[in-house]
Amino acid sequence: MKKFLLPFVILCVVCLSTFTACNDNASNKSETPDEPIVAENNFYTNPIFPIVDGEKKSTYQADPYIVRDEDGTYYMYCTQTDVYTPEIAFKRGPIWKSVDMHSWKYVGDVFENYVPDWGTNGAGVWAPTVCKVGDKWNFYYSLSTGGDSNPGIGVATAPTPYGPWTHYGKLFNSEEIGVINSIDPHVFYDEGNLYMVFGSFGGLITLIELTDDGLGLKGGLNYQKEHKVALAGFEIFNNDNYEASIILKKDGYYYLFLSTGTCLSGKNSTYHVVVARSQSLTGPYLDSNGRDMFGPNRGDPVVVPSLSGAMGTGHCAVIQDDLGEYWMLYHGYDTTAVAEPRVLYLDKLLWNETTGMPYVKDTVASNGVELPGPYINSLEK
Repeated sequence: MKKFLLPFVILCVVCLSTFTACNDNASNKSETPDEPIVAENNFYTNPIFPIVDGEKKSTYQADPYIVRDEDGTYYMYCTQTDVYTPEIAFKRGPIWKSVDMHSWKYVGDVFENYVPDWGTNGAGVWAPTVCKVGDKWNFYYSLSTGGDSNPGIGVATAPTPYGPWTHYGKLFNSEEIGVINSIDPHVFYDEGNLYMVFGSFGGLITLIELTDDGLGLKGGLNYQKEHKVALAGFEIFNNDNYEASIILKKDGYYYLFLSTGTCLSGKNSTYHVVVARSQSLTGPYLDSNGRDMFGPNRGDPVVVPSLSGAMGTGHCAVIQDDLGEYWMLYHGYDTTAVAEPRVLYLDKLLWNETTGMPYVKDTVASNGVELPGPYINSLEK
């Protein structure tokens, strides 16, 4: 999500400085949510509208992130105006669940009883990511305003993907870590170590390592500030820079997914997803033309805007189904709709046999067409 209104504004399948836990800030919702809604069949149609109060509604669901619990239930988190009180923008951290990746039901909020107050006055919660760390689920989030000069990233934990949540507050902000526009976290494991990649327009996409519990920076804030690794981007505030990074490891390569373009221009948005890859976590990440990602207009297209389907298609999450196929969730503006909320899209990732790069069919969002959905074992019984 483009967080700056000036001239600028990942995937953890099983994922992904010391803080004092604010136990009195934990959510009271500890009961198991209602049984998930099961789709009547294995087909779906984009855009995907979630179920609120028993009805499908066109609801703002930007910057989606998805995880899967041990029982097979998927949980999704996103940037969104509160489901029931739209005037409370970006405060609640809504949680959705599904058994098929396309029938989503609202089950609660991460910030039900806690509003972060450690950031800039008026800052809201954006672009979360959730990772399983030990026996806890860690919820990482951006805290920022539009045009925030010192945004940051915070963390909460819960014993389940839906709570109850204990809030630990700030992990770091831009000034402390030395990265402009420190938002859009993605946390993941590699070789048994826990990492975060983050960053947005005006700054560099940056890699750091976290402590084993994910509640701090390994070696401390100053150590990670000195040893952080830049993976992409350039320190210019324009729409050709990159944000919303996620890293996926597959067949010996690390794939760096990035979003670029204008994001908050409704059906005129040029936001889209590109990808580069490396055989090393720390890079260099190159596109199929051999270019690194430290300049504009680079990367192989994964999904691009289409006037016949969806515009502003970006900020993705990637996860596998039970056949090992990769699926990408992302947001976009439905060009066939009257209203312009950023809504949810789901498409299967394909892999170019020549370049090895991922993409969705025709590199545009499927829209209004019924398609086979992800293969889920429980739906085939």
